[in-house]
Amino acid sequence: MSSKLKKTVSNNKVNSTQSLKAGIMKIMQYAASVYVIALLCGLPLYMERKYLNMGDAKYHFFQYVSIAMLGFLIVFAAQLVYINTKDNVYNKQMLKTLSATDWCVLAFAVISVLSCIFAHYKRYAIFGYSGWNMGLISQLIFVLIFFFIARFYKWNDKIMHVAIAVGGFVFLIAVLQRFDIDILNLYSNRHENGEYVRLDDIYIEKFVSTLGQTSWYSSYAVLILPFGMYTYIFAKSKKQGILSALFLILGAASLCTVNSDSAYIAIFLIFLVFFWFALNKNESMLRFLEIVLLFIGTFRIIGLLQNLFPERMVHLISGEEKLTRFINHSPIVLFLFVLILIIYLFIRWRMSEEGIMGATFDISRVAFLGDVAVWAFVVAVWLVLLLMIMVTKHTLPEWLSRFYDIGFLNFDESWGNYRGFNWRMAVRAFSEAGLKDKLIGVGPDSFAWSMDAYCKEEVAEFWHGLQLACAHNEWLNMLITEGILGAVAYLGIFITAARRLGAKASENKLAIPCLAAILAYISYNFFCYQTCLCTPYIFMIIGIGEGLLRNKDI
Repeated sequence: MSSKLKKTVSNNKVNSTQSLKAGIMKIMQYAASVYVIALLCGLPLYMERKYLNMGDAKYHFFQYVSIAMLGFLIVFAAQLVYINTKDNVYNKQMLKTLSATDWCVLAFAVISVLSCIFAHYKRYAIFGYSGWNMGLISQLIFVLIFFFIARFYKWNDKIMHVAIAVGGFVFLIAVLQRFDIDILNLYSNRHENGEYVRLDDIYIEKFVSTLGQTSWYSSYAVLILPFGMYTYIFAKSKKQGILSALFLILGAASLCTVNSDSAYIAIFLIFLVFFWFALNKNESMLRFLEIVLLFIGTFRIIGLLQNLFPERMVHLISGEEKLTRFINHSPIVLFLFVLILIIYLFIRWRMSEEGIMGATFDISRVAFLGDVAVWAFVVAVWLVLLLMIMVTKHTLPEWLSRFYDIGFLNFDESWGNYRGFNWRMAVRAFSEAGLKDKLIGVGPDSFAWSMDAYCKEEVAEFWHGLQLACAHNEWLNMLITEGILGAVAYLGIFITAARRLGAKASENKLAIPCLAAILAYISYNFFCYQTCLCTPYIFMIIGIGEGLLRNKDI
């Protein structure tokens, strides 16, 4: 065979290989898009027996769709790996291009497997505790979601818009239910005799919309809201701006009616992120202030409706949260609305003073206010923690004695709907654990085992024989279930992603809602836990952010 013929054959093989790789990549991109649509649009709406098994129903959808789609992706990914194994240059480049977030996700996967292998109770470790289902299977699905979205998902505005529309519908159902308008008849179950019987008030208080528990609902809401804010601020048309504004109004209305204090902390951080980046451009700041006005205005309107139609309000056995009542009814919040409106009108006036947008006023001149806001938040957090310590230990000086009357500053066993007790038990279990359990944990989603092993009598007495299945603090929970190594790797995923996205946001605006969602998840789940209604979404969002950081066209 001549050298020319050999070269031609070689070139044909290369072209054939490249065509095969391109075809596989295209298939995987489509598959990743289908999976994203299923999670964002199908999961929030899927139900089986209404609130009777809402948590299990959501997990069934998540598990089956994930196994089917990710299994499909794994087959084609294996083909890509096989093709590229012959390319030593590619293999070396692949290792070099792994980011800090990639390494944290890989480390978390390895530690999760080890934790499961050496777990004390394999059923919990593999499948998860009943009702939570966050065992090794779910943890590995989260890992796969991240890598496949980061490498193969091609961003599509239309998918985001449909997801926002679904979120808006979910919000609308929640708001209507809180005014005793149950258009989907979710608060009634059909008995064998064919009659529909309304649920007891205790269940009506705890369940809302098509998502189930109010805590699950809020964890979903704080992750989808940043993308609605992004759509509004950078709207490409008037129609898009109006629809995204409606989405935000419904989101605000639902959050101030579902009785979840933890959500307000997440919302504040979301606003802080958008405020920081809005300081770079006049138009962005105006849009941001419009969102603030929409939220506060919605809170006040909901408060007014609550006063006008008290008989329509769903009875809350635990009572309305004080923070919710403050936001909906306090004159201080009304004063804040007026103040922000004045600032908004002032900026608009300065921008139009010469008839040219931005000619006489540049908001970026006061960009330092972003640093001021961040540091003010940090200082406020430390001051609150200091106050909590002093109130709990009764060491306040007399002139600050009025803070003793503020319940949330007193960290006792009933603090945060008994999170105080749960956290104390978690700390006790970790302190009494052996070296292996301290390093790699007792096994994924095996918190209940640690309670039985180290705190069984006290937990049984406090919770009247019920089992404590999680700490209601994802980061503390991870410390128990996957140890120091697992908790560090897991938290590292969020910290590295947030840090890198923050640096990228000035170049690509899509990084802003990704960053906001990550911070919202970190803060909200300080008081909550992994579920199939929030953790898959945050790994998907981090994956989208990773795609941005890899300079991939999404």
